[in-house]
Amino acid sequence: MKRILLVEDNKIVSKTIERKLQNNDYIVDCCFNAEDGLREINKHDYSAIILDLDLPNMNGYVFLQILRKKSDIPVIINTAHADVKSRVKLINVGASDFIEKSLKPDEIVESIKIILEDREKENEYYKTFKFKHLDIDFLSRTVKRDSKEVELTNKEFDILKMLLDNPERAFSREQLYLVVWGEQYEESVDNTINVHVKRLRNKIEIDPKNPEVIVTVYAFGYRLGKEVVDMLQSQKENE
Repeated sequence: MKRILLVEDNKIVSKTIERKLQNNDYIVDCCFNAEDGLREINKHDYSAIILDLDLPNMNGYVFLQILRKKSDIPVIINTAHADVKSRVKLINVGASDFIEKSLKPDEIVESIKIILEDREKENEYYKTFKFKHLDIDFLSRTVKRDSKEVELTNKEFDILKMLLDNPERAFSREQLYLVVWGEQYEESVDNTINVHVKRLRNKIEIDPKNPEVIVTVYAFGYRLGKEVVDMLQSQKENE
C-alpha cells in the first residue's frame, strides 16, 4: 500500500482528506505543522506528500526547500494560490504538482491517483539517460562525461532537465528564464541565458562549437539535438 504524508494545519480539512485517502487504500500520516512533517519523513518511506502552504511557524515553502536538500519524494501542493508566478516559483523549489483547495474530496483523491500514476511512468522512463559520452542520473542530479562526474550548477542542470523532459519542443529564452529562474523575463537577461547555456555546453558537449546535445534555434532559443531526441524516444519505447 502507498503511504502518504498529509501536512495540513486545518484539522477539519485534514480529516476529510485523510478519510477519503484511507477509503481508497492509502496509508495516511497526518501532521499539522511543517516541523512535525519533517520528523515524520525520517521515520517512513512515503510515496507522496500533500502539503499546505499556509502553515504555522515554518510555512510550506520553507518546508519544501528543506525537504529537497535530502529527498525527492513527490510533493503535491494543496493550495488556493493558483497564479502562474506562484506555481513557477514552487516548481523551481521542487513541487511536483498542484491540487486546488476548492476541489471536493473525491476530486482530490482522483487528482492524487492521476498525479502518482504519471510520476511512476515518468520515473520509469527517466531515472537515467545515456547518450554517447554522457550519463545522466535524474534522481541524484548528477552528470558524467566519459565516466567522470561533471559538476553542474543547479541552474545548468535545470536547463538540461527541462529540455530532456520535453524532447520535441524548442524553448525560447523567455520560457527558459521563467521556468528555471522563476522570475519575469526582460531583454536584459538574454545574456544570462546565453552564458549559462555556453557553460553547460562546455561541460557536456564533445565539441561545444558544434553542439549535439543542446542546439540553437536561430532568433528564438534552444532545443535538444535530433540524435538525443531519437535516443530518448528509443529508450521510452524499450521500457
